[in-house]
Amino acid sequence: MNSFIAQYKSYSAKKPLKARILLSLFITLITLSVIRALIPVTIKFAANSWFESNNIESTIGKIEIALFKGSFAINNIKGTSETGKNFSLGRIAVFWQWKPLLSGRAFIENIEIIELKANSAFYKNGDMNLAGLVIKANDKNLNSEKEKSSSKPWDATVKRIKFSDVELCVEQFTHLEKADLDYCATLNSFNWDGDISFNPSTNSTDTAPIYANGTLKLKNITLKNNHLNLALIDVKAFDINKINIETLFNINIDQIEIYNFIALQRESKAVAQDTQLIGFDNLSINPISLSNLNDLKLGKIKLNGTQAFLRVNKAGLTDFAKWLPKKQQSTAQPAPQKVASSPFNYAIDEFTFNTNKHFIYVDDSLKERFSFDMHTIDLKFSNLNSKEPNNSSHANLTFKIDKHGTFKVDADLKPLANKVSVNGKGEISGLDLRMLAPFTKQHIGHSIKSGQLDADLKLGVKKGTIETNIGLVLYQFELKVLSKKEADKLNSEFGFPLNASLSLLRDRDNAIRLDIPVTGDISNPEFNPKDAIIKASAKAITSAVIQYYTPFGLVFAAGSLFDLATALNFDPVIFSPNISELSPAHQEQLSKLATLMSERPGVHLTLCGISNKTDKELLFPVEKTQKASSGEKALPEKPLSDKEISLLKKLAETRSSNVKNYMIKNKAIKASRLIECTPEFETNGISGVEISI
Repeated sequence: MNSFIAQYKSYSAKKPLKARILLSLFITLITLSVIRALIPVTIKFAANSWFESNNIESTIGKIEIALFKGSFAINNIKGTSETGKNFSLGRIAVFWQWKPLLSGRAFIENIEIIELKANSAFYKNGDMNLAGLVIKANDKNLNSEKEKSSSKPWDATVKRIKFSDVELCVEQFTHLEKADLDYCATLNSFNWDGDISFNPSTNSTDTAPIYANGTLKLKNITLKNNHLNLALIDVKAFDINKINIETLFNINIDQIEIYNFIALQRESKAVAQDTQLIGFDNLSINPISLSNLNDLKLGKIKLNGTQAFLRVNKAGLTDFAKWLPKKQQSTAQPAPQKVASSPFNYAIDEFTFNTNKHFIYVDDSLKERFSFDMHTIDLKFSNLNSKEPNNSSHANLTFKIDKHGTFKVDADLKPLANKVSVNGKGEISGLDLRMLAPFTKQHIGHSIKSGQLDADLKLGVKKGTIETNIGLVLYQFELKVLSKKEADKLNSEFGFPLNASLSLLRDRDNAIRLDIPVTGDISNPEFNPKDAIIKASAKAITSAVIQYYTPFGLVFAAGSLFDLATALNFDPVIFSPNISELSPAHQEQLSKLATLMSERPGVHLTLCGISNKTDKELLFPVEKTQKASSGEKALPEKPLSDKEISLLKKLAETRSSNVKNYMIKNKAIKASRLIECTPEFETNGISGVEISI
């Protein structure tokens, strides 16, 4: 050291100016070295002291500082508290530029955060515990108004932000014993590449001084419900490309892409169709624009590979119910006053939905499990704009139901108009109705033994008024009554015995064809779609029976409502007194009925033979009166003997037998479809055979 000082004095005597400069540089380097050595120690001491003052026990690992390069990093930070809340951070690093600081602007090149874990709690009284830091709701330091600074605020810019291996947990308490909500969010990586600028120096009072231009990519995002030990959402990747935020009132995004999204996990299975309630492979939206925080415009939306599984358990609760927080009793609060605000507007140019996966609904609340499988869905919807609600949008939808059923709809509609309008057509084909059997057994007391549905749909809603027509065909449709009580209830809703009436509509191919017009005002609070369909179906069935059967001789009371609940009667076969043989006119009449029975295999006819007083008078003539001039009184009518009544009933039976035999022998109608009644003698009845279904 003495030698160094002697050399410096010698050099200083020869070159004093240079010696002073060298000495100044040397002292500066020593000072900077000391400062660099003291900064980590000072930071650790200050940080640990602050944590200790907040009852948090902390440790801090290596601190890396490169002042000339503009970088700073802290490793292995941990904090624990007696409250059970804590945090840990593997590394935080910040890289900046020195030069912009001279003009009052912080320019951050890069922020890196690795292995961040923290948990927090929020309480009903407003208190918070953020990773061990307790913040009271009545903290005066937090609630007091901050003093206004007269100095010019600093602007800041960040170019890149990187997070990796992040886990944040949050609990929410309405009671102190147990958390009502307990969730953990994990994130594999968060990468922002671009510019984020905060410019308070602009002194703008109308807009937030935030600007951004760049791309954001997130990978492997999970939000887990710790009570259920199931994932609320799980996303493989979330990309937001070309974000341009001029202010919060003018946001534009070129494209959003979401990959492998699932929501509301049902079970902890690794791979299963019913693992979650809903999920999809890919969602793409481009472009997106948001103006004034209330005007959203979306270009093309494409959603691919969606699947869903919803189950109702035996208690009648869906899988979604377990995700809802329990309702808490609360004291009545006055209704908040409504504040007038601008309506939120939105527009979608085109929405496309494609999936070959399945939408499955299972209902175990019924006595027998009911399931519905919809798949191979293709939906395209275009031109939706809340600012122009009276403009027409177009929708095209096709999907399959179970193995062979298909559904198609093509329509123009105005879903946002004050009174909704729809104009389009649809088609259902190959729908196996047996799938509905568990539902019909439970609610209408019938089992569906077999049946396939085809239908042509004319969809119409004109300014809120339904003008829809369903042209349906039911093939091999067989209902079996299981509950007389429920069947009677359904029959009363329709106004006639449904099963019997449907049998009247079956053609020779055992098909039922109906044209059902459905009308109603959907804007009327009392409008019930079920009632509208039942009324329309009842009217259609009644009309179809009348229109079809009347040409074959169906008779009903003129001027009165036709009631299918009563027997359907055809023109009776009228015989001359004391005659039972069929005439050519009778044969022509019965030929029409034979044609009907050939076309309607489900129809059975009841034949009731009757004889009357004209038959009696020819069989058993008597002198009714004596001449009035003789002065003798009229003789009373002699009552019929048992033998005479038997002969009259025999005549009635012969008439019905001849009708039945003619239909069997000459028209090939099965005997089992022709049922004879007990013959009757009715004084004022017909002389012939009554025919009814």
